[in-house]
Amino acid sequence: MSEHHASWPAPWNLALTDAALKEASSAAIFSRALSYARDGSVKVIEEEPMPEPSLRAFVHGSQPHTTEVWIEDDALAGECDCPHAEEGWFCKHQVAVALVWRKRLKGAVGLDGPAAHGTTKAGHKTHKQPAKTAKARRAALHDFLHSLDSAALAEKLLSLADQYPEVQLELSSWQELTELQESADADADQSVLKAMVGNLMNTERDWMDWGESADFLSRAEAVLPLLKQTRLRDPHMAIELSLHALRQAWQALEQADDSDGAIGDLCQSIAEEWHEALEAAGPQAASFGDGYLQLHLDDPCESFDASRAEAAMGAVALSRFRELLAERWRIAKDARRAVRSAQAELAARSTRKARAGSMEVFPGDDYLLDSLERMHLSQLEQAGQVEAALEVLMEDLTEPSAHSQVIAFLERHQRFAEALEHAQSAHADLPDDSRLEADLLRCVEREGLNEQALVMRQAQFDRGPSVERYQALLQAGARAGLAVDALRLSLLKQIEAQEIENFKRGRRSPHAATWRSSSTVTRGPDVSLRAAILCFESRWLEALALVQSVVHGPASCDPRHLERIAVNLPKEHASEAVTLLQRVFDGVMQHSSSPYQEALSLVKQIGQRMDITRRNAWLLELRMKYKAKRNFIRDLPMRW
Repeated sequence: MSEHHASWPAPWNLALTDAALKEASSAAIFSRALSYARDGSVKVIEEEPMPEPSLRAFVHGSQPHTTEVWIEDDALAGECDCPHAEEGWFCKHQVAVALVWRKRLKGAVGLDGPAAHGTTKAGHKTHKQPAKTAKARRAALHDFLHSLDSAALAEKLLSLADQYPEVQLELSSWQELTELQESADADADQSVLKAMVGNLMNTERDWMDWGESADFLSRAEAVLPLLKQTRLRDPHMAIELSLHALRQAWQALEQADDSDGAIGDLCQSIAEEWHEALEAAGPQAASFGDGYLQLHLDDPCESFDASRAEAAMGAVALSRFRELLAERWRIAKDARRAVRSAQAELAARSTRKARAGSMEVFPGDDYLLDSLERMHLSQLEQAGQVEAALEVLMEDLTEPSAHSQVIAFLERHQRFAEALEHAQSAHADLPDDSRLEADLLRCVEREGLNEQALVMRQAQFDRGPSVERYQALLQAGARAGLAVDALRLSLLKQIEAQEIENFKRGRRSPHAATWRSSSTVTRGPDVSLRAAILCFESRWLEALALVQSVVHGPASCDPRHLERIAVNLPKEHASEAVTLLQRVFDGVMQHSSSPYQEALSLVKQIGQRMDITRRNAWLLELRMKYKAKRNFIRDLPMRW
């Protein structure tokens, strides 16, 4: 993670780093997940913020999967309906959702307190255990197989060969490969070796399910010793042979269910052989740079280490690669400009004929251009051509995201004054863009322009108050020299006035719960935001007084805040805690169904705060009131 989420507990930040995600899955799964996260395959369904954050999403790969990740015991956990995850392993879909979650969290402020829509332990659904890692599975299998003697293994392999023709084919290929290695046939030409690679890595079908992918893999992995043996004899031949194998593996990856990332791992292992062959062969001719660019563009899972390859290929090939990359980028950039120009012209004509023909003019390829531009910028920076890279970024500023890229680039190169100037200009032109506003705020606060920052934070709060914006505004006020206590009271009064206005006009508060009723009585103003703020500040008695308010009718409040207040009240306020939890329970039971886990958990919490007489009387009352809900009555305790 290039930028930690400063407000989260440190272990939570670590749970979303690249290293942690690779450890939970594998390097290949991580690379595959990166593609999903970048190409828009992850569609967020629901997000729960503090205190028990989680993200749920659809991941559209070869098939759509419903996936969720969350923080549990300071570690990332998750579940998915793909075959790999259902066996308990951390899959590429979970990693992709985690990457999207991490991106969404960047720039978020103040999530280290109870958020306006948080969830408590009692209200959180029960998850499965955190997924096992591919590393653990392989280690277990390794230990088992190495515990067997060679005769037992040989008999098992022969038995499998008799049952499964594909195993027979694999073992025969292994035999041929072993004989080739033992004979060290230095005269084997490239065509023969490529044919062997083709036999080992033939997918034999247009689509492989998860089980078929495993069968393919067990055969295809035999290519690795062949590549190594070739590299030791002839590194130059091994470069070409490794690339041939790598492209075969990519093809298999695109037409297989690789939920466990095993084929992706094979791609990386083949790429490792390619790296070693390239390093053994030494600097390459200029023509190598041409193929290297196409290799980048064709790679579906970031199989190889670009910096390692570019260090090995030599200055001549690297120079050619950069030259060709700049040319391809220029062509793609001009094509996009032509598309936009043609679209603008057609829009100006506003004729049926023009609209009908618009799809045939310069189809363009935004994904290709984005890939080329990302590589081109990286190469310019590596070559120390900072101004040239900045010119590339400044060439097209039609989208707000392009301005954000420029600002981030300037900051990365310590050109903070220019970053501030660009942020101010971009925000002035596009004042409604939230990302540019965040960019400007970051620059303003870094430069110590406290008065301007205070004005911007106040404007944000006025547009849409929240716990995070409240916290940020108080911090801005303190930096600007304001009396924080007075500012705090002023903001709470502002929120209160808006609550009353919403109530009088019959408008629903944006901070009200949407997923369950907050109470059987909801006639008064919704005080959810103020309650969330007071919870964030651990002002439990003030929060209690607020949610008990009846000035304009009984206050309405998100049940998650009621529950949080109740569980944090001092023991001498046990009676008030029971009342709040019963409000939550009533709301839950309006929409609850079997197995009633949340409702039963609340019954336990409430009962623990009652004396025995009141407790048993309440249990009897529940049995009478909810006698139609048989499973709920069945699981109620008879008495405590």
